[in-house]
Amino acid sequence: MSREVHIAVVQPPAVGPQVSHQMMRDSALSLLDCAGKVGADIICLPEYLNAMGQQDEMWQDPPTADQASLMVSVADLARRHASYVVLPLLVTGAAGKTNSCFLLDRNGTVVGRYDKTHLTAVEREDQGVKRGDHYPVFDVDFGRIGLMTCYDGHFPEVAGILSLQGAEIICFPSLQRRMTAEGLDIQIRSRAIDNCVYVARSSYGTPQAVAWLPGMTAGKSCIVDYEGTVLADTGTRVGVATHIIDLDQPRVKERSFGGEVGDAAQFLRQDRRPETYGRLLER
Repeated sequence: MSREVHIAVVQPPAVGPQVSHQMMRDSALSLLDCAGKVGADIICLPEYLNAMGQQDEMWQDPPTADQASLMVSVADLARRHASYVVLPLLVTGAAGKTNSCFLLDRNGTVVGRYDKTHLTAVEREDQGVKRGDHYPVFDVDFGRIGLMTCYDGHFPEVAGILSLQGAEIICFPSLQRRMTAEGLDIQIRSRAIDNCVYVARSSYGTPQAVAWLPGMTAGKSCIVDYEGTVLADTGTRVGVATHIIDLDQPRVKERSFGGEVGDAAQFLRQDRRPETYGRLLER
């Protein structure tokens, strides 16, 4: 039996002196179109796609989700290519202003939403973004996926909760301009290994015509398997990384490094000791 899933992560150019919001947006849609044309089943876009490089008015008073122009464009491409798409937007809703990821199905219909739970100080204090409080997982036609956003990756509990709810793939829209490629690599692979899940991260990169220098956005849009192996990686540059995985591939290892051989995810769940984790609930 095989459940093959073609994953794609899109890395448009980071907004800067040579890249406007409109240029970034156009590139993201073009790369999304390319990912759809090669048959991607699910495509992940980076954090704050409608807000990066925008004027202060956008950050202070973003649109509602149904009024976001990017939603219309992305929904059209999702429908045209029959792909699921993870679209991160800054939006206004009943709860106030949120940093939200929307899951669009193969018909371009919004079928899921995750509001970022771990906000940076800038988001909370300067931008007035409201925190989410829930960790939903979503059943799609090839399996179950979870979503986490950027700073969430610093908190192992997020990926852990998603995996305990049965997420097989965690889509990880991100920005994280201050981290090195090495730091990102460790973080992404750790979340995958700790929870025996696939992780698909999307961020921003550097155009080919611009010299990449230390301290610039590291990029690192990538797809990592449950053993922490990097299956595809854009590196620092603008582009798309894709890989076909099989969710029915056995995830086997030796239990506790020397015991019986079996399903690694099942071993992790059986060997957990949540009754000893109370300290994690304290500040």
